[in-house]
Amino acid sequence: MKLAGGILTVLLAAAVLLALLIFGQARQSPTCGSQVAIVKGPAGQPLECVCFEGSLSTCFDPGP
Repeated sequence: MKLAGGILTVLLAAAVLLALLIFGQARQSPTCGSQVAIVKGPAGQPLECVCFEGSLSTCFDPGP
């Protein structure tokens, strides 16, 4: 019985830690103070993103 309680405690702690990590990364998204925001893409290249109601909506490569 003690073993099952210990395993349950470890699993619960791991789930809470994982949730905090996911929530922390979700909060680090750039804010939209205007209609367009320039952010770094997955490979480090700049992307222009259109803001809609305060959040990023569509992103594309910058260009003419």
